[in-house]
Amino acid sequence: MKKKEFWITNISNRNVSIADLNLTIKSLSSINLLDQKHYYYNWEQIEQSSTIGSIFNKRDKLFIRKNSPIINNNIIPFSKEEYMPTRERSILNIKEEVYEELNITDEQFAEENADSAELDRQPIIVKV
Repeated sequence: MKKKEFWITNISNRNVSIADLNLTIKSLSSINLLDQKHYYYNWEQIEQSSTIGSIFNKRDKLFIRKNSPIINNNIIPFSKEEYMPTRERSILNIKEEVYEELNITDEQFAEENADSAELDRQPIIVKV
């Protein structure tokens, strides 16, 4: 005996609320309203909502499916012993720029900051 299914898909990029079923469907997702593990609706509630209720009013955002969606579970195996490969190429181009005003020697730096070094040695409050 095949289980009854009522698949509905939210085709908008926003979450859609179905007020009469007290349910919100996430954007771009499909759910089975007759799934007993997650929802507790009977066929009459769903049929009334799809004919004159919230599902009918939001038919531009919601799509009633005749078949269940194909779920593709591409599971990539992961081993802890393997390393993550490094990227040989990057999408970013790193440009190193050289500024001449920043290329100064230690002697030039000491000469330019000699007066500030003497000011650092003076007391903050001058005693009279």
